[in-house]
Amino acid sequence: MNKQSISFEPFVPFGTKLREQTVPLGNAIPVGAEILQQTADKLTIRVPECGGGVLLTGLRGKVGNADWNLANWLAMDVNYPQPEQFALTLCVGVYRYDQMPEKEAPYFGMLAGVFPNYKTRISLGFSELACKNGFLPRTPGKLKTVCAGLPITPDEISALYIGARACHVPQVIELSNLFLSDEEPDYPMPQVKMVDELGQWTQKDWPGKMHSVKEMVQTLNEELSKPSLPPIEHRNKWGGNLNMKLTDGTGFYATYKDGNGKWWIVDPEGYAYFVMGLEMVAPGSSSVVNEWRDSYTWLPEKGGEYAEAWSEMHGDPNQARRVAYSEDVDFAKINLIRAYGKAWEHKWADLTISRLNAWGINNVGVSGSPLTRIMNSPLGKYCQYPCFHFVGAYPRTKVSVFRDFPDVFSKEYEEESSKFAACLEPIKDIPFIVGYFMTNEPEWAFIEDLEISEMLLAHPEHLVTKDVFIEFIQGRYADIESFNQAWNLKLDSFADLLTPIPEARKLSKAARCDLDAFSHIMIEQYIKVPALKCKEVDPNHLNFGMRYPYIAYANQTAGHQYLDVFDVNDYRYDPKEYINWIGSLVNMPVMVSEFHHGSLDRGLPVTGIRGVRTQEERGVAYRYYVERGASTDYFVGSVYFMFSDQPVLCNNYQENYNIGFVDICQMPHREITDAVRETAIRVYNVHAGKASNYDHKPDIIPLNAC
Repeated sequence: MNKQSISFEPFVPFGTKLREQTVPLGNAIPVGAEILQQTADKLTIRVPECGGGVLLTGLRGKVGNADWNLANWLAMDVNYPQPEQFALTLCVGVYRYDQMPEKEAPYFGMLAGVFPNYKTRISLGFSELACKNGFLPRTPGKLKTVCAGLPITPDEISALYIGARACHVPQVIELSNLFLSDEEPDYPMPQVKMVDELGQWTQKDWPGKMHSVKEMVQTLNEELSKPSLPPIEHRNKWGGNLNMKLTDGTGFYATYKDGNGKWWIVDPEGYAYFVMGLEMVAPGSSSVVNEWRDSYTWLPEKGGEYAEAWSEMHGDPNQARRVAYSEDVDFAKINLIRAYGKAWEHKWADLTISRLNAWGINNVGVSGSPLTRIMNSPLGKYCQYPCFHFVGAYPRTKVSVFRDFPDVFSKEYEEESSKFAACLEPIKDIPFIVGYFMTNEPEWAFIEDLEISEMLLAHPEHLVTKDVFIEFIQGRYADIESFNQAWNLKLDSFADLLTPIPEARKLSKAARCDLDAFSHIMIEQYIKVPALKCKEVDPNHLNFGMRYPYIAYANQTAGHQYLDVFDVNDYRYDPKEYINWIGSLVNMPVMVSEFHHGSLDRGLPVTGIRGVRTQEERGVAYRYYVERGASTDYFVGSVYFMFSDQPVLCNNYQENYNIGFVDICQMPHREITDAVRETAIRVYNVHAGKASNYDHKPDIIPLNAC
């Protein structure tokens, strides 16, 4: 391995915000970190609560007196000596030679999760600088890692930033062994036992932590024999409110706008149905074993009593979450087998159905779909709970415009859309399915300031959508001369637009205007083609669309007219203004298919995408979010993500968030489940305008997750 060490001595305090995949948490401006120790080999910094870090500048492609063009990897060792035992989100960003770091965000940024008090090697493969994926592959020792920004090459880099996000306390970070290499580095891991025999984190204690298998078994059996709360009253089998009859019903779920301008979903019998959903309602919470094997206090034999707790996942390392292979063990299942024996699955279903009915949950997301039971949820064996459905793998073309955005005007896209829509055939007559999602969080939509038509023009290949763009431009300009003048170009003909034009938005105001208009056309076509084909196959169910990670600009709502409900995954604390803005753009019902709030006080080192101070505040946050949304004309419900806390050593998507309604031992976090019940009882009156929404703001803390 050819290794080029980079000295820490020239780094200086500096604060900047990285481009991020999630909606920015707030307006806190990072400042330079305080340098506590600085030698060539080691740098210790204290990052203030607002976030910040250090910066190293240099010549183009020669930052740190190393030749970046001869390397394929950047790596460093990171230790986070955190006495409160929560994880660090390390921020690493690079600047391009033509940027001004004091005025701009890094051109490309990476966020990597690091366990507290666990020295971890963090790496960045330079192939990731092409921005073809928003998630980085798992490497030993680290937590979830994401990247965002625009494509850059190693020889364009002129500055390196290292720091941390905003946090509720100052953070000390120890950095060492910063280097470039031509080969992927190795990943040494401390020998620390981090998970006990129940699947709980060994490094921390908290109220409600189970201290023995016997205690856990006794507690679960007591609740199964005597439910703690009765079910919510006046609900029918479809989850509708028997006190609010709105239509005659169609036999399937439908949308309805009342005389006061309020949008609703109605159940198959015509009763008001406000979605109080909970995603991934399943008995499992699988944890990656692969590189973490020595970190478990105990693991079961693969062929013994707990054989069904073992599983494997095979995936495409170049797509989505970048999972090539993982070997997993599920302590949630192990604990259920311990409590209920061979009948564990049926007893779990009985316990869970009782809990859902008491909490007021009337939808189990896609985990209840008969064709897409996430984690093999057995709920469908014992009841028919209202749910959603994923159609299948969203249609793509062999050559994409950018990431997973297809060549949307090609014949290939139309043909793939027909195959995609055919996947609805088996579920089209099932009435307890509320509707379907066409996909989840398209990768291209994670870049906030993306102009998809600009990526089209920069593409090196001849795409059909480029031909349509040329026709579009010819319709806006009389001749090539007037186009050249407007765009500050010197083309001989419109056909020259087939030659790649990078960063076309910078050419002129007219270029920005034209590109924005064509992006709308592209996104509309992206939705229209598969949506129409889905409706041909399945006219019964509601199309909820794309589950976008967020709506950052109006063009992302293009094509909404081909959907029945506009859906978005929305991680924030107060959705009211956001829902009203989206509703004003689409003039149709709006649903949130993912949101959550986690805390750091109960057994896991990461809050999740949004954080609050305590478990009590998780309940406050739930009520505030759902009822504020319900007070708008457009909001028809939400699906909370997710039923179970994630495992300490991460699932195969590299996540270990405290976001569940139950923990690894199946014990409910009563603070949030009691709050959900309160909202379920009153949310219909809130949406109808007969009651004011819950208005106690949660005590938030900055997220410490990717």
